Amino acid sequence: MPLVYRAANLIEAQLVVDHLRDSGLQARITGTYLSGAIGELPPDDVIGVWLLEERHYQRARDIIDTFEAGRQSSRGNWQCKGCDEWLSHGFDICWQCGEQRPL
Repeated sequence: MPLVYRAANLIEAQLVVDHLRDSGLQARITGTYLSGAIGELPPDDVIGVWLLEERHYQRARDIIDTFEAGRQSSRGNWQCKGCDEWLSHGFDICWQCGEQRPL
């Protein structure tokens, strides 16, 4: 079970796990009960995302790299291709129908 991502917080870790699961990969978060120790422990030792099957490591890294690139881009409002709803730049998933924001 390889470590594929070190998260700054539980929300970030869950977003990564959700993206991996949406792509058919199984992953889990460790350190969920250590979030209260952030600041006391080295940040790299607190919250991690672990892939359950090592053979999917490269695919998982590609998914995570795409996720990180999308978070760093400064994109504006967008229209959902599933239901034509307009959403603000802060949404990556349509609140109306669940469609993911195009990359």
